[in-house]
Amino acid sequence: MTYPAAYFQDNSQARILALVEQAPLATILFASESEQLNDAIYAPLVFDESQQLFIGHVAANNPLTQYQSIKVKMLFHGPNGYLSPNHSDELVVPTWLYANTQLTGELIFVREHEQKLSMMNFITDHFEQSFANPWPVSALDDVKRDAMFKHIEFFTICVNNWQGHFKLSQHKPQRVREQIKQSLSDQGSTALAEQI
Repeated sequence: MTYPAAYFQDNSQARILALVEQAPLATILFASESEQLNDAIYAPLVFDESQQLFIGHVAANNPLTQYQSIKVKMLFHGPNGYLSPNHSDELVVPTWLYANTQLTGELIFVREHEQKLSMMNFITDHFEQSFANPWPVSALDDVKRDAMFKHIEFFTICVNNWQGHFKLSQHKPQRVREQIKQSLSDQGSTALAEQI
């Protein structure tokens, strides 16, 4: 049995990365030595196209930092919402629409100071780009920057399995999808409407 249905799956890297760009906070799952379930942590991630790696950082006391290298699953949750039969004259039952991804890969912590600085610049530049006057890491003097680095750990994740789950009424006729899109937009669910 295929789940979700094949028409709700899109494993293309481009579509998945577009979703990650909109919702960069990942839930990162990793095996726990003390629990039967996975541990879960949260970290915003940025994809470095040149290296084909996700990069991020977490607090130094995060449980993930006890490993040098570990297999992880990253969940990114994009827009989602309730779909009522009121959204189209051809819908019979309510359902839930969503755009989510599951990525599996190898997480490796970075220990080299210059690489950490490069990663901090890359992450900061990425998230500051929408500001008229982006804040640069170089605004910190060496003492403050090095003090900050004592409290955070940087990592890379090389993805080996990309899964995109986009349950957005793809199996409905185009006319119905247009009605749903317009109705969602009218209700203020613009981000979800744009996914349809």
